[in-house]
Amino acid sequence: MALICPKCLSDMAEVEHESVKVDICPGCRGLWLDKGELAELRGAMEDLPAAPDSIGAGDHYLEATTYICPRCSGSFDTFEFSPGTGLYIDRCQDCQGIYLDAGELAKIKNLGGRRKLLGVQTYAEPQNKLREALATERKPRLWSKPPSNKKGSGAGVYFFQLLTGLPVEVDAPRARFPIVTVALLLANLAVFLFSLHGVASPSAFIDQYAFVPARFFSGDDVTGLFTSLFLHGGWLHLLGNMYFLWVFGDNVEDRLKLSQFVIFYLFCGLAAALIHGVLTDQPLVPTIGASGAISGIMGAYLVLYPRRRMYQVFWFIQFKISVAFYLIFWLGLQVVYSGFHIGGVAWFAHIGGFVVGAAGIWLLNRAGMVRPDPFATEATKAS
Repeated sequence: MALICPKCLSDMAEVEHESVKVDICPGCRGLWLDKGELAELRGAMEDLPAAPDSIGAGDHYLEATTYICPRCSGSFDTFEFSPGTGLYIDRCQDCQGIYLDAGELAKIKNLGGRRKLLGVQTYAEPQNKLREALATERKPRLWSKPPSNKKGSGAGVYFFQLLTGLPVEVDAPRARFPIVTVALLLANLAVFLFSLHGVASPSAFIDQYAFVPARFFSGDDVTGLFTSLFLHGGWLHLLGNMYFLWVFGDNVEDRLKLSQFVIFYLFCGLAAALIHGVLTDQPLVPTIGASGAISGIMGAYLVLYPRRRMYQVFWFIQFKISVAFYLIFWLGLQVVYSGFHIGGVAWFAHIGGFVVGAAGIWLLNRAGMVRPDPFATEATKAS
């Protein structure tokens, strides 16, 4: 299985240079070197000079604190390669493997040692083939969002997470503008504003168009199953749902035809509402919100992108977690909350929507209706 680049989280490709096998990231061009490989490449006895100086501050250090070792999932220490050079090297505390940014191997070579180079200036044949394949597969497209090479999450993202506790994608490239996701965002906002300012009684409007299980199963009102998907009870309810729709929706939309994504979204929402209606012990309580449909999108995202990463903040510390861990943990919380019968939230709609979305996208993929990931590397496809 391919290693995951600690900087941009792309799958790395193993290449051989002068009998030394290293792993190169096709996205940011970073290099992963197992213990002893840097020493072999630079013609020295050890990877780093004797007793290198470690650093505990600065932009490079702060970025490296978010890295996860691709070999053993350990944390990194940051060292100055030689005093006064300003060349900082990141080494895993556990397996002693080393991660180098693009061009850093060339800088190390210039500091002395044997002339072995695998930077952006010199490529052996395997690297040339990889470079050409990437240039062909990753041509810029209209409205595309390419992989980011930015360092760290930035102060704005950190403080946003500190205040809200919400996850942020580390890097989630897409090949086209998410027109359906944006349309759904605007539709939900428009209906919410209309419910506040366009009707005489907002509460009566909500009651009329909400999904009430007892009314639905008695046949008195079946339209609420659909209309409830666009209703929200307040700004926090709306903004929370729309945030998760934006985070996960654009990339799921990227893998489906526009019409398929619309149908998929609505199907998840309708199925989630029905599951809630069957399992709830309060069939007379109106249910509103897009969270069932969005839970379906989250389930689909888990199936399509389990190895992507997200930033999370806990106790003022920002770190990266896998999408798979975050979404499975989120689903577990929904199950726990539903078991304790915590009111005010349609937990069964969340659970049902998530399961329906995950199963639905799996079936669509099996049927060949899901587009290949345009940003997947050959290593990803092979694994």
